[in-house]
Amino acid sequence: MASTRKNRSSKNGTGEKTTPTPKKPVPTSTRRAATEKARAAAPRKPASPPGPFGKTLLANLQRSPAGTPDWTVLLRTLKAIPQAELKKALAAARPIEKALLFSQLPADQIVAQLKALPGEFLAPAAPPAPPPAPAGGPPASILMTTYQNVPFQPALDDPLWSMTFTGGQTIGYDSKLPWEWMSVYDQSAEREGSLNNPLAGVTGWAVRGDPRISSNDVWFVHPFGNDFQFFVAVDPQYDMLLGSSNTGTNPKTGEVDDDFAEANAVAGTAGTTARDDGSHRPGLGLPVPKGVLGVEIEHLQVPPTFQDAINDGTRVAVFGRWIVDCGHDDFHTEIHPPLLMAAANVAPPPAGRPNAIGQRTSVQLVSRPFTVSQDFGDGNFVQHLIDELVKVESTYLGIPSSWRVEAHPHVFPTPYQGRPFVKLLIQPPPVPHHGPVTVPTPRRLMVSCHFTCRNGVVVQPFDAGNGTLGLIIVFGDLSPATLPENVGQTIQWSQLGKDYEKIIKLIEAGNIASQLLGTFLLGLGGALSDWVLSRGILTDLYDAPPYSSPADFQNVVTAVPIEALPNTGTAGVAYDDGQPFPIRGTVDVWWETVPPIFE
Repeated sequence: MASTRKNRSSKNGTGEKTTPTPKKPVPTSTRRAATEKARAAAPRKPASPPGPFGKTLLANLQRSPAGTPDWTVLLRTLKAIPQAELKKALAAARPIEKALLFSQLPADQIVAQLKALPGEFLAPAAPPAPPPAPAGGPPASILMTTYQNVPFQPALDDPLWSMTFTGGQTIGYDSKLPWEWMSVYDQSAEREGSLNNPLAGVTGWAVRGDPRISSNDVWFVHPFGNDFQFFVAVDPQYDMLLGSSNTGTNPKTGEVDDDFAEANAVAGTAGTTARDDGSHRPGLGLPVPKGVLGVEIEHLQVPPTFQDAINDGTRVAVFGRWIVDCGHDDFHTEIHPPLLMAAANVAPPPAGRPNAIGQRTSVQLVSRPFTVSQDFGDGNFVQHLIDELVKVESTYLGIPSSWRVEAHPHVFPTPYQGRPFVKLLIQPPPVPHHGPVTVPTPRRLMVSCHFTCRNGVVVQPFDAGNGTLGLIIVFGDLSPATLPENVGQTIQWSQLGKDYEKIIKLIEAGNIASQLLGTFLLGLGGALSDWVLSRGILTDLYDAPPYSSPADFQNVVTAVPIEALPNTGTAGVAYDDGQPFPIRGTVDVWWETVPPIFE
């Protein structure tokens, strides 16, 4: 150590011993001046621009009496910015700034702030251009969004980025290796909506999963049942979310993923797609040069009515956790699980509306009530099963330290982080013209809607102009939801079978006494350990959450002209914290002729 080191004499060029001349201490003032000079010369990170609030916020802070709450000053600043200037600034804001727009507002002020903003302010400065639609299908304008994803530079720079995202590693038995799926923005995050792991979103056209409910999911991280699955032929502005193998073919090995390959064929084929069983499936004829995006969520978290609304060619908007699937070595990308899904289909006009013209757009919305963690406290489910086996193998006086192999995943009763928000734009299908074009009959846009929410979620329908209903949904601060009853399930080792041969090998590789498991699977294990293992693996299976609520019949908006929608922040909204979904709802929009007024 320097404090105990002694000066040692040395020899000069003549062989004489010399003693080092001690250095004179540098004065403190000289060191400080040199440090400041170095700092001044070093390149500095450019300061963030003040934005539309900066100067006004500073002035208000300086003028406010001591003790004034920060949020009071912030709200005063928001009100002081002219709306035209504010809208222009928001249109030019970065995606991350837009994603965090409501993060600084007090929770009880969000409704009031939205209520104070007119529809023309909430409407997009320039409506997005509708992308191509399926052959013979409705235009994309029936369901659009202005959502912009936060850029992820590797996905923009490297076509093979997802293949190297985890260093080419799939799920293993070491907790340092990947989970079964990993968030793109923040590999350690399990929920979306925070600054580090923002929400990802797309609009596009659904391709139904076949089967709708996956038959090959790991029970231990699916306590709400196997996944409801579908694919999205995304609109072009969202193709950053696609990995190179989302085409259905692994670009490195050439191996084909049957599910993705069929979804790509259905999305991209103009005619019909032949299937293995000899049947044919009509194609959508959409351009999908980079493939389709997978969407997966445990089926018990999705009402059956919404599952039935997802078919080939359904117009969808999906927002949630953007992941790379590390359970497969093609590393395709998905939104898994989605936080909010909207499905738009074309339907006949409502019954009992004689002035209705054309068809209506019918939209269902549903959000995710719970998020399941992949972390069992000792690593992923493979590592956890290894630790459970070690407990079975460890005995005290011949008594095992564990009488059952168990795997109980943690469930987050608050499914997201932060305050993510989305804006949807909904239009009726165009009214067809028959015969010669005549002077158009005056018409008005009609709206029916209802939303059942948990307290903390804000929904604001508004007139976005151009025959468009706008919808803003802010996922605010929630109290934890109550989990449904856990009925549990037992998985036998034999059920792992051939489909999970890799898991067996991982467990055997990580198990300090792997021979016990190996011999048990062959029926040759020791009597006591065999008996414990023969009881199977106890894991969780929850009942389905309630898909209905008394609030579904409260404050319903039925056949109201869009200009008559009350701007109260509660139009068509009812709250019930006894149900776990942050938001469920329906929206219908259609055209009606304006009846003549007789004097």
